[in-house]
Amino acid sequence: MRVLLLSPGGPETQLARLPLAAQIALELGAQLQVACNPSEAGYWALLPAVEKVLPFPFEAGATLADWANLLGSVREPDFQACLNFASGAALDLLISLSHIPLRVARGGFSCTNPVATTAGEQEFLAPLGVSGDQAAFKLQLPAKALEQASAQQPSGQGPLLLLAPQGDAADWPEQQWQQLEEAVVSRISGGRTERLRPGKPLQQAAQIASADGVVSSSAVASTLGHYCGISVVELQKLSGNTPLPQLPLQQVSQALGLA
Repeated sequence: MRVLLLSPGGPETQLARLPLAAQIALELGAQLQVACNPSEAGYWALLPAVEKVLPFPFEAGATLADWANLLGSVREPDFQACLNFASGAALDLLISLSHIPLRVARGGFSCTNPVATTAGEQEFLAPLGVSGDQAAFKLQLPAKALEQASAQQPSGQGPLLLLAPQGDAADWPEQQWQQLEEAVVSRISGGRTERLRPGKPLQQAAQIASADGVVSSSAVASTLGHYCGISVVELQKLSGNTPLPQLPLQQVSQALGLA
C-alpha cells in the first residue's frame, strides 16, 4: 500500500506528524510519500517508511513548474490513500486529477472522507482503520549516524549533557547557559557538556540520542529528544509564567539534580 501526505507547515508541525505517519506504515505496511516545504524535507528523512519526499512550497507561492512537478508525482505512483493537511481550491483540483480512491481532508471538493475542522490530526487515521498508540513512537536512527555523533563528543567517559538553546532574543541568556556548563563540570564527576550543532535533522537527532540528557529552549530539539527516549529539561515548561530570560539558574540546576 502507498499513502501520500500533503504536509504544509514548519519544523515543529512536520515533527508532530511523524508518529502519525509511522503508525500508518506500521499498521498497514504502507510506503509513504510526503509533500512538504523544501526546507523541511530533512525531518521526513528520519522515518524509514518514507520512500520519497516531494518538495513543494505550500506557503511560499508555488510556481507553475512546482504545480506541474507535484501533479506528475501524484499521478505517477499507485497511491491508495491521501492525507491532505493543506487546503485550497488549487490543491483540490490537483488531487481530483489523480486516481487516489481514499482522500482524507478537512474539506474541499476532492475530499472523500472529511475530518471535522475541530478534530485533531489523529482523526485523519480513522478512515484508514488505523488506531494505534502514537505516544509510543520512537525514532530508529542509523548506527552510522550515532557513531559519527559519538565520535564528535567531548573527550571523557562521564555523563554528557547536551544544551540546545533556541538562540533568539527571547531565549535564556547566554551567560546562564555558560554558568550551567560550569556547574555540570564542577558538580558532576567527569561531567561533560556540548551544544547542539547546526546540521541536518538526522545529524541533530543523532547528537541528541547520543547524550545522557538534554536542556533545551528549542521546541525542535525537545521533540527530537522525546522521540529519541532521552530525558529533556524543557526551559519553557520549567519557567511557567516567568519570562524565559528571567528563569533562575538555581531552578534549572534543581531540575537537573545539581542543587
